[in-house]
Amino acid sequence: MRRINPFLNARVLSVVFIAIWGISLGNLELQAKDKVQPTTDTETSAKIATLENQLDKTIKSVNALSARVKALESQEKPQVIRYDRELAQLDSSIKVLEKSTASLSQDMLKLGRQIELYKRRTAYTDSLNFEILSQLVILENRIVSLSASLSEAKSLSGTEMSTSVSAAGGNYRDRYLQALTYHQNGQNEQALALFTQLLQEDKSHELADNAQYWIGECYYSMKQYRRAIIEFEKVFDFKGTNKDDDAQFKLGLCYAALGERENAMAEFQRLIDYYPQSEYVKNAKQFVK
Repeated sequence: MRRINPFLNARVLSVVFIAIWGISLGNLELQAKDKVQPTTDTETSAKIATLENQLDKTIKSVNALSARVKALESQEKPQVIRYDRELAQLDSSIKVLEKSTASLSQDMLKLGRQIELYKRRTAYTDSLNFEILSQLVILENRIVSLSASLSEAKSLSGTEMSTSVSAAGGNYRDRYLQALTYHQNGQNEQALALFTQLLQEDKSHELADNAQYWIGECYYSMKQYRRAIIEFEKVFDFKGTNKDDDAQFKLGLCYAALGERENAMAEFQRLIDYYPQSEYVKNAKQFVK
């Protein structure tokens, strides 16, 4: 946008001043020369005429410049006014946009807080559901574990178990049955000692893998879940064991009892993947769905 130089009028006045000053200077020079060298009236008149002609041209130039300045001012003012209006409208639009952006930011912030709150509630609900499910399965597993120990004891003895069996003597099977009896009666420390003794004597016995599994069960019943995990994992070292799916399921329950949901779900998923025919798959699927 072209604008009028604010010093233009001052320059015009300066030109006029210089012109007048020049004329005055010329007169002074003429006067000085007249004092030094007398001139004729004709020569003086010619010089005056020349100066007047120069002054007239200067005045005309000044008038032309003034007219040009006025013309430029008359042309620029409407444009300046129009641009000022457009700038004012743009400034107003920007302010409206800033207000809208601020309002939108507030809405986004509120929405973010609501989403975060929803996530926390969802996580809490999922955690609570997982904990409740864990407790239910744990209670159910205690019954299943007790039933399994009784069933195993009956299949080995062929008769009702008697608590009068001595652990001090007897063969491997008899002492194994006694250790099971200790576990069923909640005497887990005695059961641990006897199962450990059996493993130290013979790890190749057909009941050794079962003894290792029940060591894990004893620690689990004593709520020593970290140690139980270690003992259940040892079951997989026995080739051809029939307690592998039991141990795998118990690993998931140990992590669930510890509140380590991701680890628990990983162990349950392994049970589903590696032992699809296991009786524990149904319970495992409740955790990973």
